[in-house]
Amino acid sequence: MSSVTNVPALVAQNAIRRSSTAMDKAMQRLSTGQRINSGADDPGGLMVATRLKTHSLMNRIGEKNANTAISMLQLFSSNGKVVIDILAEMKQIAVRAASDTYNLNDRMALDSRFNILGQEWARLASDVQWNGGVARMDTFTNSFTVRLDSGPTAMTMTFKSWDPTNRIANQNVAGATAIRANDDNARADWAWGFDRVLNNLRTPPVANSKSHSHVQSITAATNAVTKLGTTMDNASAELARYGAYINRLEIAANNAITAATETDQAYSKIADVDYAKATTELSRSQIISQAAIAILAQANQLPQTVLKLLQ
Repeated sequence: MSSVTNVPALVAQNAIRRSSTAMDKAMQRLSTGQRINSGADDPGGLMVATRLKTHSLMNRIGEKNANTAISMLQLFSSNGKVVIDILAEMKQIAVRAASDTYNLNDRMALDSRFNILGQEWARLASDVQWNGGVARMDTFTNSFTVRLDSGPTAMTMTFKSWDPTNRIANQNVAGATAIRANDDNARADWAWGFDRVLNNLRTPPVANSKSHSHVQSITAATNAVTKLGTTMDNASAELARYGAYINRLEIAANNAITAATETDQAYSKIADVDYAKATTELSRSQIISQAAIAILAQANQLPQTVLKLLQ
């Protein structure tokens, strides 16, 4: 028995130190709910958990981006349907004006309604936009991208212009390839024009009372029926394109949120604390600490026993 080096006390001190560290770690995990609170806890697990968490966050952002794009497409679709309804009413007017049962005065009245509808079409195309003009219904966009995840490839969409005066080939819903002209609507590939800048068909004619696209004559009205049919077909195809985009985005959004949920589950298994295990560890450490303290007290009394031997 040595009174100089109190080995039992040193052993008890080490036990207290180790149990104290274990208790601190267990209490930290229980209070934060995280098994990994620093790189020292599990270096490899920390790297895997970080990648999983980042992947989950990117998927959730992708789901939000997809739903935002869906909202934009729904806005364009609803207004596109209004335009098609306008075109349908214009076609009805043209069919009426193409009949011999109406005289010039009747056609002038029908043309007034026809022109108002055409101007409303142009107004809708000009006014409808998304988020301050990042996308507009009167502008051709060939590469509108939506980021759905952190991968290298984004979803790209093409939007045609709904502007009735747009004449650039393959860039407008009317299918126009040439500037508007006073051709009595004979060319379906010429743009529409509803500004009243021409003389009407009255005798004598009145200036600025006829547009390039009009139904003041039977010939113009007859041609307008065909031209409007072509425009409606092209506009309907553009709406169908929006619908296809919406379907794809809905699938992407559902997949993204599912992937995020699965990734969160994997992350939880690595990073989240097991409360049953951590509570057990805390209780074990507390018992060891209390026992070590009791032993330390006993070990500190041993030198007194040695002194009694010297008496």
